[in-house]
Amino acid sequence: MSGALSEVWPLLTSVARAEGVVGIGVSDLHDAHAALFESWIDRGDHATMGYLERHRGVRVSPASRFPWARSVIAILVPYSSRRPDCAPDSLAAGIARYALGDDYHEVLDRILRRFEEAIALRAPGARTWRYVDTGPLSDRAMAAQAGLGWIAKNGMLINEQIGSYTFIGTLLTSLTNNIGAGDVADRCGTCTRCIEACPTDAILADRTIASDRCISYATIEHRGELVEPTASHLGGNIFGCDICQEVCPWNHEPAEAHPAFAPRPAYGATPITDLLRFEQKEFSALFAKSAIKRAKLAGMQRNVTAVIAERQG
Repeated sequence: MSGALSEVWPLLTSVARAEGVVGIGVSDLHDAHAALFESWIDRGDHATMGYLERHRGVRVSPASRFPWARSVIAILVPYSSRRPDCAPDSLAAGIARYALGDDYHEVLDRILRRFEEAIALRAPGARTWRYVDTGPLSDRAMAAQAGLGWIAKNGMLINEQIGSYTFIGTLLTSLTNNIGAGDVADRCGTCTRCIEACPTDAILADRTIASDRCISYATIEHRGELVEPTASHLGGNIFGCDICQEVCPWNHEPAEAHPAFAPRPAYGATPITDLLRFEQKEFSALFAKSAIKRAKLAGMQRNVTAVIAERQG
């Protein structure tokens, strides 16, 4: 065994097809966007997400934690680009599309485990490490460097064929990258629809996001009372936000969603006001195996209260 990815690649692409992966590529370990990330942190645009600053050293130099790693496999798995027919006051109307189905962390982690099994079969002794938006590694940077798309003006990864409604999974390996990756041209051009559509002006000129002005950050990551400008500009969003993706012209022909991310009927049948009377047991039952648990019951009740006030105001 030469320790090269080419020797396992046919099996990996077969696993990808079987698991509903719509894009697979390979990147070297170096993050070409590291300097941009550091300037974003230095400006304080990560807001209260202190874990990003604490692990910035690994983010800038992944080899410091994974000296054995030689390549990063990146995959794209699509989620539903269409919101289900539902009442405007239902949970389904106020939850970002990516969270309408099962928790993407768990789904992609299972898929990456299949890749690990395939690598172990063809390259015994090879080392791997899985990340699904959970560690100090830029999944978007790795996916872009793997030829799966470009990082757009709204900071999202856009694939020319299927747009941006995709999850990214990454798998570090000790196998040498002899697959390579084709360069992907930046196709945003002069379009500024995402920037103009953002109600809180959170999208910055360098293709990063001012977290303290971002609706997704406010409704998911922020703890405590909501503050302006997001507090009065939620636009009905109680978990996440899709505004910049909804206006993007590259999302006109999205891929069919992976079955695990089909919108849950219960969300369309439940008014957002029901959350205000929920106890923890009810919250945990409704959002079992869901990314929505990240916001916690108190955060979701806070968000619902703010949306109701916005509609009444």
